Amino acid sequence: MSNAIISRLKGIVGDQYVINNPGQMAQYLKGNGKPAAVVCPGNTAEVAGIVKLANSHNIKISAAGQVADTKALDGGIALIMNRMNRILEIDHENMVAVVEPGMSHQEFLKHIGEAGFNFPPEPCAVDTSSLGGCFAIGDSDSKSFNYGPTRTYLLGFEMVLPTGEVLNIGNKCIKNVSGLDFIHLAVASQGTLGIFTKLLVRLLAAPLAKKAVIARFASIHKANAALNTLIKRHIHPDRMNLISESLTKEVLPGAGHLALIDLEGFVESGTNLAKEIAAMLTLGGGTDVQIIDDAGGYENVINAWLKVRQTLYNQPGQVLEFAVGPMKMPQALTQLEGIIGDLGAYPGVVIEGLLGFARLLLPENADKMALAAQVNKMALSLGGNITGFLGQKLICQAQNDAEMWADTTALLNELRNQFDPKGILSPGVSLQA
Repeated sequence: MSNAIISRLKGIVGDQYVINNPGQMAQYLKGNGKPAAVVCPGNTAEVAGIVKLANSHNIKISAAGQVADTKALDGGIALIMNRMNRILEIDHENMVAVVEPGMSHQEFLKHIGEAGFNFPPEPCAVDTSSLGGCFAIGDSDSKSFNYGPTRTYLLGFEMVLPTGEVLNIGNKCIKNVSGLDFIHLAVASQGTLGIFTKLLVRLLAAPLAKKAVIARFASIHKANAALNTLIKRHIHPDRMNLISESLTKEVLPGAGHLALIDLEGFVESGTNLAKEIAAMLTLGGGTDVQIIDDAGGYENVINAWLKVRQTLYNQPGQVLEFAVGPMKMPQALTQLEGIIGDLGAYPGVVIEGLLGFARLLLPENADKMALAAQVNKMALSLGGNITGFLGQKLICQAQNDAEMWADTTALLNELRNQFDPKGILSPGVSLQA
């Protein structure tokens, strides 16, 4: 990148918000790419100015709240949105908030909690996740059975398109789309269609009480069977997760695999339900069964879960995910052991019981694609599949339908090209990955 471009960037955002010293840039970057500059805009106009400049000179941009991925960003711009970190409005009557994308996800949860509201989606990475990243990634989490997926909490946004134009879409109404829904198309686009500069976020009323029930199990199979028993009894808490001992030892030390039940709701009914769940986990073979209802203890347990989730999020190349539905999970785990061996000895296993969804942390030397093909065959036999576009690709391969996969990737590439014909945004992101 020329000195003239650096000077123009400084003219847009100010000298102190353009960093091109490698040592100073490092705190804002992850990956092996070498961008030419880190730029920290303070408002929409500055974002638009940066993008117009980059577009005219074919300079790549990756945007992030605090830490940008540098894959394929050599010579480009890491756009760090941490100055755009305010809640612009909390509309108590309509239960919505207008938020800038660089606001920390955790800080947002704190502020809206103090205002009496709840925002269910979990941060992918506790330390670095932003609200913009929450919707750009769009990952649903273990509470989405009751609360719905992440996309349902975005009612509208302001976005700078790859040309530098500014798009405003959506409003404070829950029902605000007929026909094609571009609002939710942008969710999970990973910054390939544009850069969020304002978010119109749906809020819920804060629960009156929060409780966690935890139990230890010697066997992953027994722990999952206990979760299934809860479902058979029509008990559907907010979160029902199983975490292998290998992943809990750093954050919630203890012997055995951890079952974590999260209850958000009313005081008296929540207390009664927690007692019933604790009794059923005990009958199912659980030990060290605890009901945690004090605020500090509850936060510690949930933050420990979020740390586990972050561990998996930070190692995407070593994580394999599949879904089969909750009541098919016992069969899936039995067949899975035939593929990978003893689950208890594996680097990491997480099961989100209400969703029938599992994550596997693979050994460092594992052949992910070969293993994915085997796991996908198993999941398909139970009515599920490997999740995401990897799953779609494997389904096409299993059905020997190369044409379907070619048509799918062509459609996604054409959509991306319509928005970003020069391919300047998020160069390291493949929507087919």
